[in-house]
Amino acid sequence: MIPRLAAALLGVALLAPVARAQSPGAQARPGRPFEYTVPEVQSAAPAPSPSQHPAAPLVGAQIERLLRAQGLREAGRFDAAHDMLAALLAEAPHHPLVLAEMARLEADRKQWGAIERLARGERVATRDSLLLGQELVTALERLGHARDAAQIALEVWLASPAAGEWVEPALIRLDAADPRAVREVLGRGAPARLGHVALVRLAARLLWKHGEGPEALRLLADADALKPSTPARWGFAEELLFAATPRDTSGAVDALVELAADRALDAAYRLPAARRAWEISGRRRDGHEGALRVARALADLPPAAWAPDLLVGIVHALREAGDTGDVRALLDRLGERRDAVPGLKLEAALNELHDGPTPKALATLEQAAHGSVEGVFRYAEALFFAGMPDSAAALYRLVSNDPAGPYTGAALERLFLIEDAEPRDALPAFGRLAFASWRGDRARSLALADSLYHGLARGALWAQAALTLAAEHERGGDPAAALGPLIAVGDSLPGDRLAPLALQRAGDLYHLRLQDDAKALERYETCLTRYPRAWNASEVRRVVETIRRERRF
Repeated sequence: MIPRLAAALLGVALLAPVARAQSPGAQARPGRPFEYTVPEVQSAAPAPSPSQHPAAPLVGAQIERLLRAQGLREAGRFDAAHDMLAALLAEAPHHPLVLAEMARLEADRKQWGAIERLARGERVATRDSLLLGQELVTALERLGHARDAAQIALEVWLASPAAGEWVEPALIRLDAADPRAVREVLGRGAPARLGHVALVRLAARLLWKHGEGPEALRLLADADALKPSTPARWGFAEELLFAATPRDTSGAVDALVELAADRALDAAYRLPAARRAWEISGRRRDGHEGALRVARALADLPPAAWAPDLLVGIVHALREAGDTGDVRALLDRLGERRDAVPGLKLEAALNELHDGPTPKALATLEQAAHGSVEGVFRYAEALFFAGMPDSAAALYRLVSNDPAGPYTGAALERLFLIEDAEPRDALPAFGRLAFASWRGDRARSLALADSLYHGLARGALWAQAALTLAAEHERGGDPAAALGPLIAVGDSLPGDRLAPLALQRAGDLYHLRLQDDAKALERYETCLTRYPRAWNASEVRRVVETIRRERRF
C-alpha cells in the first residue's frame, strides 16, 4: 500500500522539491520487504501546485506522518487521522498537501460543513483563490448552496484557466440545480472578463439553454470584438453542433451567420463561418433560407472573395427558390469574373430560363452548355419547355449515350415520351407542364396535368399525364387523390411500359402514406403477377417480403 500512497502524494507535489532527509527508522531492512524508504524526488519537472503561493517542502518525518494519516483514513480510523493531520497543520500551517488530505478526510466522513469552514478560513488567511477550491465547491454543492459554489468555481477558473477541466462540469451541474443563481454569477463575471473565451462560451451556452439566445450571441460578439485568435462564436457553434439536437443546430447556424456578418472582423474569420453555416443549412434541407442569410451576411464582401463552391451553391439555392432578382444582383457584383468560376455560367443561364424559355434564355443556355453534360441536358430541357421536342430529342440522345451518366435516366424518359407521343400535337402542352414542374409552380403543374389526364385518349401520353398528376397530388399532401390516376393506369393499360411503375407507386402510397398494408400487398402482388420480369420486380418483391415478415400477413 505504501508505494501507492507515495505515488499519490507525489502526484500533487509542491513546486519546491521534497527534502531528501529521511528518518533512521525509514530505512529498508533485509527480510522486511513491506517497509519502505521515502523516495528522492527530482525537481526537474514538478507537478503543478494547487496553491497560488509556493510552500516550504515537508521534511521526511512529516511526509511519513502524512502518509500514515492517509493510511488511517483509508482504514476508516477517522479520529486518529484527524488528530495526526491537526498536529501536522500546527507544525506546517496552511500547507496545501496537509490541507488537501484533511479535506479528503472530512469528505469521507461526509462533513461538508467542516470542509466549508476549513476551506473558507484557509483561503482568507492565505489570500489564495486556488487553495481548496475544488473541495469547497464540492462541499457547497452538497450543502445546496449553488450560488456560493458557482462563485467559488468562477474565482478558481479566473485564477487558473487550467482548472476549467473540473470547473466547467461543476458549473453545468450547479446550473441544473439552480439556473437563476448560476446565470447571475456568470452574468456578473463573464462580461467583465471577455478575454476568458472558455468562460464566455460557457456563459453563452447556459443562456442559450435557458432560451436567451440573443443575449448569448451579444455576449459572444463582445468577446469577439477583442479579436481572439479563434472567435468565440465559432467555438460556441461547434459546441452546439456536438449536442446534435435540432434546436442546438439551429443555434449554431445563428452564431455562424452572425460571425459571418460581423464587419468588424477580418474576412479570414467571416468567410469560413459563412461556409460552415451554408454546409449545415444544406444538411438540414433549408438551403433557400440558409442561402439568403449567408448572402446577406457577406453583402459587403466582393463575391470574387468567396470560395467558388460557396458562391455556386448560394446562387443555385436562390435560383431554385425563384429568387432570380437576388441571383442577378449577386452576379452583377461579380461582373465578368463569373465566367471564370466553374458552374456559375450555367447557373446564370438557368436563372434566366426560370422566367421562361424565351429566345434570349435559350441562346444564353446554349452558350453555357458547351463542355458540360449537365449543360447539354439542361439545354435539351429548355428546348422541350419551349415546345421544340424534335430539337430536344437530338440532345437527349447525345446525353443518353453514356450508360452511367448522371442524366441518362432522365434523358431516356424524355425520349420515350417524345417517341411514343400520340397525338404529337400534345407535346407542347407536356413541355409547359414540365416547365411548371421544374420551376416549382405546383398550382400550374397540377392544373396542366389534370387537364391532360382528362383530355387525352388512354394511351402512352395519357399514362405519362396520369403519373405526373399523381406525383403532384402526393407533393401537395393528398395521397388519396394520387391513388386514382395510378390505379387507372394499372387497370386500363396493362400493356403500357408504365403500368408496373404505376402499381408499385400505388402500393407505396398505401404502405408508406396511408398505412394500409393489406391494400399495399394487393397492389404489389398484382404487379409481380402481371410483370414478374419488370425492371422494378426485385424491389417490389423485397418490400412484399418485408411487410409479410413484419406484419405476419
